[in-house]
Amino acid sequence: MVKAPYKDRIEFWKFQHASITFAEVTHLCDQILKQKINSGHPLHPSLMTALHILYGRPFKQRMEVKLTEDIIPKDYKDTHDALINMRDQIYAHMDVEGPKSTDNNSINKIGVFVKDGQAHFAMTMAFPREGQIEKIRDLTKLLTEKTWFHSEKIWQRYFKSKSVKDNNYEVNLSKNDDSFLKPVRF
Repeated sequence: MVKAPYKDRIEFWKFQHASITFAEVTHLCDQILKQKINSGHPLHPSLMTALHILYGRPFKQRMEVKLTEDIIPKDYKDTHDALINMRDQIYAHMDVEGPKSTDNNSINKIGVFVKDGQAHFAMTMAFPREGQIEKIRDLTKLLTEKTWFHSEKIWQRYFKSKSVKDNNYEVNLSKNDDSFLKPVRF
């Protein structure tokens, strides 16, 4: 069995987790654009929530597996900041003081709609527009490639000349066992 220090295994986990997660967001953006899912579509709010939560996941981890923001290309820094702020204040947590509109009112509101004596309730939410979805897709595609590259360097360091027996494995994150992989049943 291939052995590796904990710091390399946890680093591999961090970058591989991020790569898989960013690929999911890229795929989600592609489907939103391809299927023309806009704010009138019944799945739009749920898909926007998934997009923001997934995007933020690699940046909202415990320190040893948290991506740092220096991985973000400068041209995408504003997009990244907007995604994280919306994730934190609208999608993962609905902050009462949340983001402000241009007239300085909170975007986060509970609406009450009364028709024929029946009250219906809804939350207001801000959504990225089609052009912004394209930019998010481009950002996550770049981040998928960057994080895959980092994880692949670690993988190749340990497995380039090794064959791994056919089986299901997980990355071993035990500090008491240096095996890179351990068999697992899914």
